[in-house]
Amino acid sequence: MRGDPTHSNLTWAYRQLRATGRGKHLAQFSYYHVDLVSKLPDVAEFLLKTGERFSTRESEFNVVKLSQTRLSFLLYEHFAQPFPALLTARTCDMAHGTSRLTDYSGRANPPILHRKELLLPSDHPLVPAAVQLTECLERLGAFKDTTRIGTRDGWNARLRSLGIVIKDGVLVQAA
Repeated sequence: MRGDPTHSNLTWAYRQLRATGRGKHLAQFSYYHVDLVSKLPDVAEFLLKTGERFSTRESEFNVVKLSQTRLSFLLYEHFAQPFPALLTARTCDMAHGTSRLTDYSGRANPPILHRKELLLPSDHPLVPAAVQLTECLERLGAFKDTTRIGTRDGWNARLRSLGIVIKDGVLVQAA
């Protein structure tokens, strides 16, 4: 049964999601929004059952992060925001059957998500505006040296250094 939360099924789910041609891929991890996952019912069933095994309900995540051995259930602020902040993360080690919950919601400088359009299905209504914003920011050099822009403060500092403000999802020059 594909819903069985085992390590071998994690590898299967990882391959199924990679085959969509979507997702954000960094090092050994890949990130997918639940709207994309829902297009693969067997994968969605597996992830929901795995979430239940590790005390995570469907309402407690909107992104999954997978590798060959680990699965994380991530809850970001609403995806309509240009660069949503990470609120919580439950990281599950499938090989050992353990998990860890990290709460970022009270942090002044939480991790944020760039290039969210990659996580969504290509036909998602948020994709066109997100692609346009990302392309503009790429041309301006906002994504250079990505090690410094993974948190809200780092990202805002980068934007300030470029004289950029993002208001209501639109790029404007700083005053």
